[in-house]
Amino acid sequence: MTVAPALARLLKILRVAYLAGLAVLIGWVARTEWDEVLTLLGGARPWLIVASLASSFVLIFIGAWFWTVSLHIQGHGLETPHLFTKTTVAASRSLLARYVPGSVWFAVGRVALLRNAGLPVGPLSATAILEMATSLTVVLMSGLAVLGLSGGIPGGAVWMVFVAVALIVATAPGGGGRVMAWLAARRGIEFALDWRGYLRLIGINLVFWGWSALTFLLYLRAFPAADEFRTALVVGGFLLTWGIGFLAPFAPQGIGVFELTMATVLQAKGVAPTVVVLGGYRLVLLARDFVATSTAEFIATRQALREPEPPETRPGSGAFYDAGQDPPGTPR
Repeated sequence: MTVAPALARLLKILRVAYLAGLAVLIGWVARTEWDEVLTLLGGARPWLIVASLASSFVLIFIGAWFWTVSLHIQGHGLETPHLFTKTTVAASRSLLARYVPGSVWFAVGRVALLRNAGLPVGPLSATAILEMATSLTVVLMSGLAVLGLSGGIPGGAVWMVFVAVALIVATAPGGGGRVMAWLAARRGIEFALDWRGYLRLIGINLVFWGWSALTFLLYLRAFPAADEFRTALVVGGFLLTWGIGFLAPFAPQGIGVFELTMATVLQAKGVAPTVVVLGGYRLVLLARDFVATSTAEFIATRQALREPEPPETRPGSGAFYDAGQDPPGTPR
């Protein structure tokens, strides 16, 4: 038995065991801590939950903006409005793939849909790799920076020095750029990414994660029990702990990992009830995903009835997902 299949099987077993344990834990909390949960939910402000849901749709457009800019950097000549529309519809149609264990299928879905729409597979694969690396870098570094300034972790402003150095290395063509080129070359993809283009992608990721933090903040502020938590602590904690969730391959979408670590960062009095309240944010995102996917499928169906079939894209080396080849992971 080779290492890769054995590791994949182990991760599958860990995921099943983890989700089973999580289900038992949720049942235990519902039975023993439900009064405390209701106390935290007391006096909720529904309009803030609605505002959180509405703002979460903006994240789809920011993600499509990243893909549009990256594809242009890779040399794709399609005009921006048309390309942005394609990437937005593809992202919306792929949202529910985020809930498939493995955390790669959201990117795989977008690549497949855009490839079927006639876009070349090389730039699509490079974009997926760029998104995977830059997103994880930005969310973790931003979380450390904000949390350090808020006093949420020991060291305070010292973390800003570490974050600044890390971001310089990550954004420099000789640092992060070479890593991206190496990752792409392993899949047979060649692309040139200059300093300006790479900084643009980092900047878009900063906007994406800043808006993500705002969306979560709106949700949490819907509950008066959370008013005691400082905004900087909530924002920094969200960014860091959501990023940590990406690093847990046994937890699909970091479920459970984010909630527990975030409750710890907030130093909540009742950890178990707080975890349940924090987990409610996923219901907001799930509602967004259902609405966006349904709308995008309707739009795609109408377009398919009106437009001729796109020219077939010739598969080349470096496809993001080829038969017999495992797709790389992605943090978003």
